[in-house]
Amino acid sequence: MGQCAQGRDVGPVRAKMRVLTLDGALCVVGHSMGGLTARLLADNHPVRVASFTNIEGNVAPEDCFLSRQTITHSHDDPDEFLAHFAERVGNSRFYGGALYASSLPHKVRAAAVRGIFESMVDLSDHGKLLDRFLGLPAPKMFMYGEQNNTLSYLPALAAGGVELAEIEHCAHFPMYSNPPQMWAHIASLVSQADSRP
Repeated sequence: MGQCAQGRDVGPVRAKMRVLTLDGALCVVGHSMGGLTARLLADNHPVRVASFTNIEGNVAPEDCFLSRQTITHSHDDPDEFLAHFAERVGNSRFYGGALYASSLPHKVRAAAVRGIFESMVDLSDHGKLLDRFLGLPAPKMFMYGEQNNTLSYLPALAAGGVELAEIEHCAHFPMYSNPPQMWAHIASLVSQADSRP
């Protein structure tokens, strides 16, 4: 796999850690693409990870239900792709989709989407992300919405010692659908990491 968008995302995170002089182990939390990017950062610095909360960050090809649309609903015009993408997500039956879609044009640069989505699909299809996540030595949590509780790899995560946190009234966006429950689970894992010697 050549250079990918997520690989480029890790550099600025490392630089920010140096500027902030963040020493010691960190409790890492990442959602969706942020979970994938944080996973790549953790690959490079596993001893710096005190705990890892993966909020539906990609670990398998089936996680590309959004990013794979760059292939299944390809469009030459990035602005048109983003507009149609937002419309599909906003009209879906999934909790939080409409709220996410309504803010998308204000926080996403349309021209960047294709490269990011294509790299997410490539990493999810070929990057052995599930094995890499399971191999991280820190305490791990995988958080997912109840509408996504049929993800095929959930039993493998549980068998690998990953704490599973199902969020009620939620699909892919717990920060929109059920933030109190999301934050309670994050706080629980962080406090476990804080109590470790």
